[in-house]
Amino acid sequence: MKRISLFLLGAVCLGFPGLAQDNAARAAAEREAAEERYKLLNSAVEGLTSAQADLQRRLGSLAEEVRSLRAQEYKIDTSKFVTREEFNRLVKAFEEIERKREDDKKLIREEFEQLKKDIVKLLNAPASSATPKKNKTQPPAEKGSEKLAEKPSSKPDKSDNLAASALQEGVSYTIEKDNTLLAVVKAHNEKFKSQGKKTSVKLVLDANPGLDEKKLRIGQSVFIPLVPE
Repeated sequence: MKRISLFLLGAVCLGFPGLAQDNAARAAAEREAAEERYKLLNSAVEGLTSAQADLQRRLGSLAEEVRSLRAQEYKIDTSKFVTREEFNRLVKAFEEIERKREDDKKLIREEFEQLKKDIVKLLNAPASSATPKKNKTQPPAEKGSEKLAEKPSSKPDKSDNLAASALQEGVSYTIEKDNTLLAVVKAHNEKFKSQGKKTSVKLVLDANPGLDEKKLRIGQSVFIPLVPE
């Protein structure tokens, strides 16, 4: 019995150092594994921290862009508006233009009235073809000079014709290709027949001194007088 107890005790004593060595190796392995897991966790935490910081920077940049866009959207461009001083200058410029326009209208009206007076004077003036009474005691040489002076006065005064044309009712017509004076007269008679007006070749020739009905030119302006039927 003593032998068995001693044998068991010896076996336990011999096996204890091996068991202790196994426990130490297992503990070292577990410690190494724990350290490896710690390193992995620490690396993951650092990665998350870096990603969070980068995300915060991106969010800040986006927020700054949004603020800038809003500021541009609500910003008023004052260059498109005029100041009160510029507006007053524009008003004065318009008033000056209007004043000049009224002055021009007044001047044109006065010149037109003066022209009417001149035309009336020309029409009411005595005919220049009227010859004065001859003096019986006048020498023959003087009589000859008198005849020479009277001869050009027999021609119609061009200013009288222009004045008569200005007062005569009618229209202006521009000669076209293949036009004849007779055809132009007929066309105007048909056109103004409904208004009770007419014209004739003689009236046209009288109203246009120097007009030759056989030598009408394209683009030539002809005054067509109109008289009641």
